[in-house]
Amino acid sequence: MSMNLRVLLIETIAEDALFLRNVLNEIADGRFWDTWMHVETVGAATLAEACAILANDPFDAILLNCDLADSKGIETFRRIYSIAAHIPIVLLIAPGERSLALKMIREGAEDFLVRGEIDCAPLAHAMRAAIERHRLITAARAGSVLDSLTGLPNRGGFFTAADRDRRLADRLGRRLMIMIAEPKNLGELSLAFGDQRRDLALVETADRLRAIAGSIDMVARIGEQRFAIAVFETGAECLEQAWVRIHAAAEAHRIAIGSAIFDAQRPASLEALLEQAELALTAHVPA
Repeated sequence: MSMNLRVLLIETIAEDALFLRNVLNEIADGRFWDTWMHVETVGAATLAEACAILANDPFDAILLNCDLADSKGIETFRRIYSIAAHIPIVLLIAPGERSLALKMIREGAEDFLVRGEIDCAPLAHAMRAAIERHRLITAARAGSVLDSLTGLPNRGGFFTAADRDRRLADRLGRRLMIMIAEPKNLGELSLAFGDQRRDLALVETADRLRAIAGSIDMVARIGEQRFAIAVFETGAECLEQAWVRIHAAAEAHRIAIGSAIFDAQRPASLEALLEQAELALTAHVPA
């Protein structure tokens, strides 16, 4: 099946923009993605120009260099995302910006490519995966991925985002910690005061876990009384330090936690990680 693909290329450096246009033209030849017979590339050299174009034209994907003549860094992404959240965004980053790219992915970007390492095959793969993943996430959101009681992502929302993080950890050679948490006294509260007090305790637990988690950590409600946290290892804090911090804060609020770690050297599925974390949690929760 053939189709047209419209790409907005947001790049200030003229030489880089020309190179990327040439790569996109090679992809359009069909040797790297034979279902796409035509790629139409529209260029923007500044944030202002990109915003004006996005206000009037539809696109299938955005390639974004966040360091533009009139805007720098994560604020560039946030501005583009605020007006084009419905379009998958692939970041074009410098070699030392992987941690920043991770933060932007947590905020809504679909993928990243390192400038200087871009070629036809990786760019075609990144765009295809970004578009397909974006469609899945959009469909999931249409079916509601938020828990109505706590406002956190629900189990479906957590699986979509956490599995993306697992794949990203594998790609970057980083570690990812999956935790399962639940309030220790929930059963007692429910028996003594009824469902209303239990629901209030769940909301309080959600708020405490939000406060405990780091700025790029994801918190979700994945069961009746269980929560999950996904923690991506960064240069600022290793997973062992993150565990000590989160576990101590959770214990202070009578929240039990179990964890499992994904390591690219010993890869595991998200389902397996959740099972390991649940076993660790059960071992520390009184029957």
